[in-house]
Amino acid sequence: MKPFFMFMLIAASAVALSVPLAAQQSGNEPFSCFQVVGTSDYYFGTIDADQTVEHTFVFKNNCKEVVEIDNVRPSCGCTAAVLSDKVIQPGGEAKIQVKFTPPKGTRGKTSKTVTVMLKGKTDPHTILRFSADVKTELDIQPQYIQLLGAEVGKPITGKATIKNMTGEPLEILEIPFSATSYADTSMVAGGSTTVAIPLTHSVITPTTPFTLKPNEQKEISVTLTPEYKGQLNGSLRIKTKKSEAFLQVFGIVREKSPEVNVDKK
Repeated sequence: MKPFFMFMLIAASAVALSVPLAAQQSGNEPFSCFQVVGTSDYYFGTIDADQTVEHTFVFKNNCKEVVEIDNVRPSCGCTAAVLSDKVIQPGGEAKIQVKFTPPKGTRGKTSKTVTVMLKGKTDPHTILRFSADVKTELDIQPQYIQLLGAEVGKPITGKATIKNMTGEPLEILEIPFSATSYADTSMVAGGSTTVAIPLTHSVITPTTPFTLKPNEQKEISVTLTPEYKGQLNGSLRIKTKKSEAFLQVFGIVREKSPEVNVDKK
């Protein structure tokens, strides 16, 4: 009985080990024989802020069976991915044409992806990657404005410097400003929540349009008067003909400090 018992135990163990392995192979095993020709990571180099660039990735089916692509998923709306064929016969090829246009406000190096999914698989088969260095028309220092010491009812000004980084005159068309006060209503009768209220009054200097010479820099400022206690978030959009640069503005607004009367003798 003992040898028979040992035989049954070994057989049961073999079955237990084979079941998950078989399930893995039949359920979500990738087609490693369906491969990208060349590199799956492409670099476009340096591009203009308004430039659309494209590259075609090629897949080769070296499998003995048909491969079917379910879909291709770009990582953002700034990327279009066009698939030539969804069903690829053994020995055949499929092409994915990727077109990329930098989102407004993009500066410096940026990277995006396109995910390739095969039919019947839950995990990505391949993640295509591409990157580019987007030319910077404007250098902005600092890169955000923090309104320190903001008080209800008191004007406060934030400043930054912009510099023309191109070799040609650069026209600044507009510098619109939008902001929201997340008003703390705990001090208002009956209030106990935070309410988002658009900021309606602000002054931006200098007035637009104006032109910066190559390497010329200019100070820009935003002056506003907070009306509510709480958090304030906004941004300046610095518009040129080719691009937009964003300058974040934020601060914590406190209640107005009480005035101190000093008696003169």
